[in-house]
Amino acid sequence: MFHLKDKFTFYDPSTKVWRGLPRKSIFNPNQSLGELILQVLERNGAKVVQISADSGVEVTGDEMRLKTIRIAQNLIKMGYGGSKSETNDIFTMLVRNGENAAPVAFACFALGIPVSTLDPTFTQDDLSHMLGTVKPKVIFCDNDVLDNLIGACQVADISPKIILMSERVKEYDHLETLLEPTGTEEMFIPVHITDPSNHVAVLLCSSGTTGRSKAVCLSHSICIAHVANFFECHPSDRTLAFSTLYWLSGMFVLLTSTVWGATRVITREPFDADLTLDIIERFRISVPILPSAQALAVVNNPKSNSNVLRTVRLPMTGGSAIPITLKESFEKLVPGRFLEIVYGFSEIALGVTFTRKQFYREGSVGFPAAGTEFKIVDDDGQPLDVGQEGEILVRAEYAFKGYFGNDDATREILDSDGWMHSGDVGRFDEDGYLYIVDRKKDILKCSGYQVSPSEIESVILTVPGVAACCVAGVPTETFDLATALVVRKDPAAQIPEATEIMQKVEESLAWFKHLKGGVYFADELPLTPSGKVVRRAVRDIVIQLKTNEL
Repeated sequence: MFHLKDKFTFYDPSTKVWRGLPRKSIFNPNQSLGELILQVLERNGAKVVQISADSGVEVTGDEMRLKTIRIAQNLIKMGYGGSKSETNDIFTMLVRNGENAAPVAFACFALGIPVSTLDPTFTQDDLSHMLGTVKPKVIFCDNDVLDNLIGACQVADISPKIILMSERVKEYDHLETLLEPTGTEEMFIPVHITDPSNHVAVLLCSSGTTGRSKAVCLSHSICIAHVANFFECHPSDRTLAFSTLYWLSGMFVLLTSTVWGATRVITREPFDADLTLDIIERFRISVPILPSAQALAVVNNPKSNSNVLRTVRLPMTGGSAIPITLKESFEKLVPGRFLEIVYGFSEIALGVTFTRKQFYREGSVGFPAAGTEFKIVDDDGQPLDVGQEGEILVRAEYAFKGYFGNDDATREILDSDGWMHSGDVGRFDEDGYLYIVDRKKDILKCSGYQVSPSEIESVILTVPGVAACCVAGVPTETFDLATALVVRKDPAAQIPEATEIMQKVEESLAWFKHLKGGVYFADELPLTPSGKVVRRAVRDIVIQLKTNEL
């Protein structure tokens, strides 16, 4: 048994605060993200830093740097960035992981222009909500979402310049124009930002699993100190994530891979287990980032085997509860490797806890990352002792700059001492392992008891034949009915049946945690683009299924 306490985790009984190692960022956060990236790309000029799995096109550091500079210089010619740019200019990227997404983002960083990243799968309603919030001056857009974007801009009552990323369309600007040579590329100097800890670099969306997304403002300093400073990434690594830059995981892979000199393998295609395995094998992926739903799909795919996954060094997952069965099943496929669990927030811009090889305890999400502090508090905000459950509060070197245009929501989550109120319920054990019980907003009120959906889900996932599940509360006049939506590994087999699942829960959990709302089946669970289950959508589905039964 390897012990963490007083080696990697530290507890102060007087303040009841847990801390990770007091390690600082290797990269200097007192600079702009553009300055750092351009320097790193120059130092890795001959190295392949990006490969498109769709086209096979490889891009070296020199080529990426040249694209970045040309885009930046041509944007200046159009009147954006530099001394001509207004301080409140915001650009939006509504793009998949195409070949030119990275240099567009890097050019924005180099010009000090905040970039808001949205996902191309957004509905027009969600898109208009976010566009109406940030009101971008320029939008980089994939062609296939142009019609949706135009409608959303009309609803949001904005008229930004739209720059298309692939085919040319009359009346719209195109990225090719920004990639034209300027003749002065070697004279380019990125905008110097005097206060990078307060200058916004990225506006990421909150996950939107429980309500409307909000724009999370991240400074240049927090992106360098938290996002890019993932010390486990090696220059020899090849990384893969299906998440677009809309998600922290997508931005994390972009920045981490770039500043550490790794090679980022990209695809515009949505996640598919067969495609994932093909890319991992063909491009010798060593660091795949897979949300739990994607990791489950990979594990359950009949093509998964140790030969296909032989190059995998550091597989990572997170985004929701990770059952021990998933971790064990994945690790059987990659002998000698460990599926590492990461728990993080867009608002911290960091994986705040993680597991590492032998430092894992069943049911936990790992231990505090270096430079983080935690405390567990009760409903009155009073810190709790080891083993007691309450809301998880997190603090790191840098705090996010709030939700754009939403001061009330910012004050609700970030207090004056820099503690972020996660909304998650959890506890620490005596060695500093963190256990997530549930989200405060997801807790069900069943027969007068507070019930964690994750606890019920962990039992359902042990039933043979279950590929994925989500438990939601169907409201009645007095309490919630715990109800499960289940995805079978083999839908055609019609097993397990609902009665088998309900019986397993009854045998394993107290009576008030039983599935009194029943069990329903679906071909898939509603997911966010990054692979998180949308519990509120599951609730709506099971309510509709119940209504159809009447």
